[in-house]
Amino acid sequence: MEILKNCRKAEIYTTGNELLATAEVFRDLSDNVWLSVPTDFPLEEHDSFLITFFDPVSGLIFSRCTLSKSDQGSEEKEALLCKIEEIMESRQRRQDLKLSLEIPLEMFFIHPASGIPGIPDMITATTRNISAGGVYFICQYAIPVDAELQFQLRGASKPLTLTAKVLRQESLPPVKDVPQHGHGCRFIDLRPQSETVLRNYIFRQERQKRF
Repeated sequence: MEILKNCRKAEIYTTGNELLATAEVFRDLSDNVWLSVPTDFPLEEHDSFLITFFDPVSGLIFSRCTLSKSDQGSEEKEALLCKIEEIMESRQRRQDLKLSLEIPLEMFFIHPASGIPGIPDMITATTRNISAGGVYFICQYAIPVDAELQFQLRGASKPLTLTAKVLRQESLPPVKDVPQHGHGCRFIDLRPQSETVLRNYIFRQERQKRF
């Protein structure tokens, strides 16, 4: 399938949206799609599966598929032939999902390196939404535009440290007499591997909220 020609990773779910496995994706000379999964994958327990393909060019492809065994594989991995029965949704990379999600953060200034007068070097904040391109967070301090902060996103499949550059700042109503300021940021210096982990995290969170 042309839209999956660059795909190397997929997540396999039951039709009830329970995550079963993360799979490596490869193709044979006949252009068939194969998934490499752990040998204990419960293939016989399900007639069909929901599979999310992560393609660096085409984006995210949500599909319903059937899987079948082959004689390929190893002692640790099994290769399953994947037949795509239906593509339910395709989301291009430029159509980044902005997920409304409250995540507590500990953020550190990296620019300016000496910090900002009147603001601690480490601040606590809470996200209002997050996407693969940026984050909107709220804290009690008014952080100026162009400041850069770093934080670790907990709950991702791998440790993920992100750097956010403030693009805009706005004053919000106080909470229990504590000032509140919102900050729209974009992520900078995001390596491709980290971007993949971030996208994976966001869409897992979306799936959990949806179901």
